[in-house]
Amino acid sequence: MRTVNIAALKAKLSEYVRLARSGETIRIMDRRRPVATLTGMSPSRSAELAATLVQQGRAEWHGGKPVVRPLKPRKGPAGLAEAVLEDRG
Repeated sequence: MRTVNIAALKAKLSEYVRLARSGETIRIMDRRRPVATLTGMSPSRSAELAATLVQQGRAEWHGGKPVVRPLKPRKGPAGLAEAVLEDRG
């Protein structure tokens, strides 16, 4: 596992993304403390994620680039301010 600080990661981001894509894991450090891990995504995992979005009706895919539908606002109880005013009477 490689270790890189944030400044070096910003300077050579493309290189580190290539390494992650090839299977290497990169630990990102901030002031000598680990804050994140950069790993590649396997094609099967990304295909699985896309299939899940299509099954949930949140995306459409016809062989090209998937089209993700924006989330609709939920219908439900009144807004927070209205709930507070109603509670106060």
